[in-house]
Amino acid sequence: MNSPFHDRRTSSLFGRVREDLSHLREDVGNLVHHTARYAVPQGAREIADTARHRLAEGGHYAASRLRSLRSSPPRQAVGVLGGAILVGVLAAAIYAIVKSENARTNGYDGDSPDDSPV
Repeated sequence: MNSPFHDRRTSSLFGRVREDLSHLREDVGNLVHHTARYAVPQGAREIADTARHRLAEGGHYAASRLRSLRSSPPRQAVGVLGGAILVGVLAAAIYAIVKSENARTNGYDGDSPDDSPV
């Protein structure tokens, strides 16, 4: 392979570093493979398998619940919409109360720009 360097020593060092990196990458791959295959205790593998299965079951359960909501009568949709409207009304009421308390505390009603404190 032609080196982009014109200096022989730089080319030689560059080649050695490239070989060392290649060996290091191979060694790390072997270490990971060996560790995963032999050094990890069986209990840890069982825990990982259990977690993987539980996540899959949770995904299946969530998908089935979404399908059942989609096929359910509109009564549930009306309930969700009613709950959202109720939360919006409560938020608006709390905002109005806080705004009126703030206006009373600061001595202006906040509706007109001339009433703002300076």
